[in-house]
Amino acid sequence: MRQQKWYVHLREKFWFMPSIYGIFSLISISILSYLISFVPSSFYIHAPEKLLITSSTANSLYSGLITALLTMTSVSFSTVMVVLTTYATQFTPRALQDFMQSRITQHVLGIFTFGIIFTFMNLLFVSPSDTNHLFLPMIMIAVAIVCLGAFILFIYHSTKYVQVNHLIGKIRNDASQAIEEAYRLPHLTAYEEWNHSFPEGETQVVHAHRSGYTQLLELENIVNWATQHNLTIKSLIQVGDYIHKNEPIFEYWPQDAEPNIDELRSFLLVGNERSNAQDIEFSMQKLVDIAIRAISPSINDPHTALNCINRLAALLAEISIRHESHTYFVDNNDNLRFILYPKPFASYLHRSFFQIRMYGKNDVSVIGGCIDALTVVAQTGKDTVRDDLLSFAEYMKEAMDEENLSSWDHDYWKERIHKFDTILSGS
Repeated sequence: MRQQKWYVHLREKFWFMPSIYGIFSLISISILSYLISFVPSSFYIHAPEKLLITSSTANSLYSGLITALLTMTSVSFSTVMVVLTTYATQFTPRALQDFMQSRITQHVLGIFTFGIIFTFMNLLFVSPSDTNHLFLPMIMIAVAIVCLGAFILFIYHSTKYVQVNHLIGKIRNDASQAIEEAYRLPHLTAYEEWNHSFPEGETQVVHAHRSGYTQLLELENIVNWATQHNLTIKSLIQVGDYIHKNEPIFEYWPQDAEPNIDELRSFLLVGNERSNAQDIEFSMQKLVDIAIRAISPSINDPHTALNCINRLAALLAEISIRHESHTYFVDNNDNLRFILYPKPFASYLHRSFFQIRMYGKNDVSVIGGCIDALTVVAQTGKDTVRDDLLSFAEYMKEAMDEENLSSWDHDYWKERIHKFDTILSGS
């Protein structure tokens, strides 16, 4: 299912999940207090004395649990800052949102919010006139145990996220999901070519109401809106582009009635950061950034760079298989409603390796790894990208100064080239 605009917008808000848990905590303590009020006094008389807790003991218990929960929350936030600092300095700042938007990160902080509010409200509702407490202290102990389990899970989660191989794998999986979402159109019909006539007359231009990155295009809503108003719309932007306020983003061929353009603008989500929802290039750019950092003189970790290059090769192979030039979207009556020019495969290929080529041209293992990546795409991808791969391989060869290579490096380089040529000639 394609991600909706509201979901993408709320997912970026760090406060959303803890707020939900906080509201749920208030509702829970209200319902539990109301239900416990119906418990007859005779129940406490027959209950085991070891389970009954006096008001002073309950106060001490709640105070200790609040201290423990606040300590775990403080440690968790400190861990978050350590992870974010590591990401920004060692990997790429663009991967910060991957950790902050992680379900485990948001749910763990939400559980801590639930536990702290639940304990505070229990402490507030303790009445000195009540001689015995049974249910709420037991429930509070269970909540504290759940918070402790969440704390242990969060520590494990954080240690996994600071491992570069885990991060690379996570980004690769997110990119695969973005590819799946971008090329899956379950309720739309689109064509690569349009052999019928196009609308005539002058077009009206729709301008952006704010600046930012285009995060999401609700294609189905746009086509339905165009059908409702009997319009044909053409997109002047793509997901991932940075647009400026008052920049043209759509143009349409008007009919007799003037449509409400604000409705059309609402189908485009614009934010301060790029999103993984439909932006394949953004996910791949994270891998490129990590690779460039890895081959920089300050880090000097070419193996991590090669790991990123291998993941880029797998993603390019997926794109070559799923890539379809869906440009012309039609309604149920096969009338043209929306025109969106997709990014060509050559664009993804160039954006994946041109910066690595620039900064890694003096490392034969890095450029050789890029040639191996092209070989993988040639082996596992579609034959339709063969010309792009051949042209790009020549582009990569220009970066390597073969004359100054040692004999061992020269043999390694020639072996990579020979394997690529063999695979491509046989495809």
